[in-house]
Order: sequence, then structure tokens, then C-alpha cells
Amino acid sequence: MTVRELALDAYTRVMDEGGYSNIILNDMIGREGLPANDRGLLTEIVYGTISRRLTIHFHIRPFIRTKLKRWQRNLLDITVYQIIWLERVPNYAAINEAVDIAKKRGGPQAANAINAILRSFERKPLQSYDGIRSSTARLSIEASIPEWIISHWKTHHGMDGAREIAMALGSRPKMYIRTNTARISRAALVEKLHEEGLGAVPSEIQADAIEVGGEVLQSKFYKEGLFSIQDVSSMLVNDALAPEDGDVILDACSAPGGKGLHALEKVRDGHVDLSDIHDHKIPLIEAQAERLGLANYEAFQGDATQKDYPRQYDRIIVDAPCSGLGVIRRKPEIRYERKAEDIDSLVALQLAILSNIKNYLKPGGILVYSTCTIHQMENENVAYTFMKENEDIEFDPFTLEAFDFEGPYRQILPQEAGTDGFFIARFRKKEK
Repeated sequence: MTVRELALDAYTRVMDEGGYSNIILNDMIGREGLPANDRGLLTEIVYGTISRRLTIHFHIRPFIRTKLKRWQRNLLDITVYQIIWLERVPNYAAINEAVDIAKKRGGPQAANAINAILRSFERKPLQSYDGIRSSTARLSIEASIPEWIISHWKTHHGMDGAREIAMALGSRPKMYIRTNTARISRAALVEKLHEEGLGAVPSEIQADAIEVGGEVLQSKFYKEGLFSIQDVSSMLVNDALAPEDGDVILDACSAPGGKGLHALEKVRDGHVDLSDIHDHKIPLIEAQAERLGLANYEAFQGDATQKDYPRQYDRIIVDAPCSGLGVIRRKPEIRYERKAEDIDSLVALQLAILSNIKNYLKPGGILVYSTCTIHQMENENVAYTFMKENEDIEFDPFTLEAFDFEGPYRQILPQEAGTDGFFIARFRKKEK
């Protein structure tokens, strides 16, 4: 199969069959043994088309005058993405291959239909967004983010703030790694990565973070456990947690283990329990801990809403299930899968987890609640409701120096420093 045939297959499996783009692409790249250039093109087409789906439909819809099969519409999507956004791909190359694919799949009639639509589209300038009267609807189409999400951001951040969030989440995400400081300093790791020819710049946002370029998963230093892949905003959870030597810590919604293992890298003579509701994910956590060369941990299955945990903890991380609206650059299909009506059930789940987990926090202990979303109901509202419903819980201020911040909770927006959108709140259990 050609790269564009693979892209059509992957795009269809994500958008029509509910697959996860990262898993499908990783499996496909591994199975096909693609060279680096083809891997890059495949990833760009699939992620780009998913990310721009609403915008693509806005531009191509006026040219579709006959009923098309689903695969034909998907083929148009991936081709229009290339025409508009991939300058390095000549239009004729994208169109010719689309016609070839259509002929293979549907015969001459299907090929003629695809060719006619794409040739007409290519000849005319893109239509303006100015004709969309509603500012919310216009930004939704321009940023390819559903209206209910834009509307929520507009309510809480203003129209200008909503646009800044949407545009930031439409940009290419940076890649960060987390230094395994139990084994190497950040400065020494940067030198080693440079020796491998990889771009590596120490982050000013978090002390263990390095911004990288290149295929870092192929690095021998990754295989040796000197670093992990993790967005810098996620690493800030550890800054709020502030683990100390000897602490006993719980990461209650752990898989794949990043935040709990980050804490474990910091606590000499301490212990970290890593628990997750999905039993099949426990070996993934254990594999990461083994790769990093970490001991003094236990990974086990547990439903955080009702689990009877084996001990009391000095510090607990609750990185709760959420709508994921802060990571749609990395998981672009999330924006279409989530619905406004999902939020109430997510909030109920988040509060149920917190209400159970706090029973295993020692008096004076620290609980850090985090999400990778930008939604008031799941973030600030959950934090205040949790504290209101539990008289033994109080806010506990923390600092994030890169954001010149001190307070009990912080919504990190993607336009501030190019990170994922993230929320962190810190609580303390009152002494008896």
C-alpha cells in the first residue's frame, strides 16, 4: 500500500471505527517498516486531517453535489488537507494519487467523481470565514473545534481568550522528555543526547524537562532508562506534589505511570504505589519502572472510587479521568468524541475518586488533583466542591516559578508557554 492508502485506512479507522490515532499509527508504522520520510508524511496526513476535519468539510462541501460513500468522503478529506496545508506536496501529486486510490476501490465511476470534485476545488480560491455570522461558529470552523467547546472557553476566557486557546491547540506540539534524576543530571543527559545528534534544550518551565527533536525513542539512552517521554505541563504535578525523602506516595489513576514514577525518581528510601482501574495496564507501568531502574514501588489494579488501599500515604496524586481538551494537539480525535453531556458524568467520577482517596491520606498529608483539560466544571468547580464536601480538606498553596504563580490551583493554558492545557490543585488534610 502507498503512504496515502495507509493514511486513508488509518483516518477511516479513527473517525469511523473509534480507533486511537496514536495506537493505529504506531502499529501501522511498525508493521509496514516505512522509511523515515514516509513515516513523517503518513503521520502528518493523518494527524493533520483529523485536526482540520471541520475546516476541510467547510471548504469542500460546496463542491460535492452527488451522494458519496464514506470512504470517498474520507479520501477527499485527506487530499484536501494536502492541497491546503502541505506545501511540499504538489497538488497534482495529491490529486492523481487520490484518483488512483478511488479507481482501485470503486472503479472508473468513483475515480471520475473524485477527480471532478478535486479539480473544481483546486481551481477556486478558498471561501472566506467572514460569511459565518456567529463568532463562536466562525472560530469553530476556523480552528476545527466543536462549537460547544468554543462556547465554554468563550464564557470563561472571553472571545479573545478562546481564540488564543484554540489557535495554540492547533499548533504543532513540542516534544519533551523527563530526566531520570535518580540516575543522571539534566545537564549530563543533554550532553549525551547531543552526542547522538539529537536536538536537546533544557526547559525553563520545569527543572527535569528537556525539549527535544528527532526520534528520541530510538535513542540508546531511552532504552537505558535515562529519560521518559512526558509533556512538561504534566511534570509540573511533581512540582506541586513536592515529594520528600522517605515519603510513602500513591498515584491513584496511574497508567502509564509517568507522574508516580517521576515522584519515585525523587524519593530516596521512599515508596510509591501505582494503581489503575485497568488491569491490563499494570504490566505497562511495571515495564516503565524496570526500564528506569526503579525499585521501592508496587503496581496493582484498583478502582479509585472504591478501592481499599493497603496503607496511609504522605502524598497522593489523583490525575483524574477527564475530557482531555488540553491535549487535543496530541490526540486530535478527542475533540469530536467528547460531547457536552459527558461533562456531568466525568465530574461525578472525579469527585467520587477524590472522596474515596482522601480516606487514605495521612493527617497533614498532601493531595494533588490534576487533569489534562480546560474545562471549568472539571477543574475549579471540582476542587471547590471537593473541599466544601469534606471539612477535613483544605487548599494548600504551591508555587510554579516559571509562571510566577503561588496559589492553591492553577489552570495552565497552551498559549502561555506552548505546553498542553493542564490543571493542578493542591490540598492538605487537616491535622486531627
